[in-house]
Amino acid sequence: FKGDNSKLKPAIKFFEKNGFCVIDNVIPSKKIKIIKDEILKARRNNSDNFNLYKKLLKKNLNDKQLLSHKKLKVRKQRIVGKPPKLVNEIVWMPEYSKYLAKDFITSFVKAILDDHIKIAQFHTKKATQNNIQNNKIQIGEDPFGLPMVLKGNKETREWHTDWPHDPWAYGGGFKGENIGCLKQPFPDLTMCIVMVWYLTDVGENTGGTFCVPKSHKFKKTPRGEKDNISIFSPISNEIQINAKAGSVFIQDSRLWHSPPVQLDSSNGDRIAVVNRWTPWWLSINDYAPNDRFNVVCKPINKKEYQKLPKKLKPLMQHLCADLKEYIHPKILKRSSKSVEAHKKYFRKKIS
Repeated sequence: FKGDNSKLKPAIKFFEKNGFCVIDNVIPSKKIKIIKDEILKARRNNSDNFNLYKKLLKKNLNDKQLLSHKKLKVRKQRIVGKPPKLVNEIVWMPEYSKYLAKDFITSFVKAILDDHIKIAQFHTKKATQNNIQNNKIQIGEDPFGLPMVLKGNKETREWHTDWPHDPWAYGGGFKGENIGCLKQPFPDLTMCIVMVWYLTDVGENTGGTFCVPKSHKFKKTPRGEKDNISIFSPISNEIQINAKAGSVFIQDSRLWHSPPVQLDSSNGDRIAVVNRWTPWWLSINDYAPNDRFNVVCKPINKKEYQKLPKKLKPLMQHLCADLKEYIHPKILKRSSKSVEAHKKYFRKKIS
């Protein structure tokens, strides 16, 4: 990848056929260490912020007190009445943010979704490597109280599709936490694009994502309540992604995929950034009225928004409660052209 848009059409064609693609060298090798260190620092900041927030909530501080707290970094949400959320991690990642809205990336997403797109979710990932063989699968809870695989062996999987095609929807059966999901069978339409930006080499034993090519056309999720699919077992036609640091794995949210559970300690930790891109029309954060901690639409304030790279601002404007949002000019033009095309009929009498 060198910003060559001649590669755009083949990448889109591969994505539409298989449900994923890998774009190499989006982040140049000379920037890998700088950005990797930035990500690790952002993770520490976010973790400290998360723990402080939980501690302060026990003191029954109101939202105004939380928002004005000197050490806590929470921001108000666009929807009035929803509690403040932890600040978006992008505020600690100025170097990485320079690459997030590269022309090739945004052109790819717009070709699949629409001209008006949003980054609905953004968070860092760190997988600590281990080579301990566990014949028994160990299940724990993720930060949202939902089950996740903690330990297993090389044959252990955690198959799922991503939101909005994920029935667990962050909150499971809790109405105050659940953001909603689509019912099966899924429509044949890409509603969300998920990107995993690798800052370390990935492959077998080193954190390469497992996926099932063309599974975005299955019209269902492996987590379906009536499908009787073992989400912890390998699937016969699965593959594992191999990619160099600086590459981006791009997938349709319908694609069946799994993180690796068994990782090799000799290669260090797997470092990545995950973001989810949606079209303007998709309801992103309207529900889960009691949620303070999910990673959907983590907000920023106006000052933080102004520091974003120019090309990234339109993709994150919806995260700032103090800014109005307008439909993209290309969509306005689309509407205008439609009106003009039918003006000749306006004064025709109906016979």
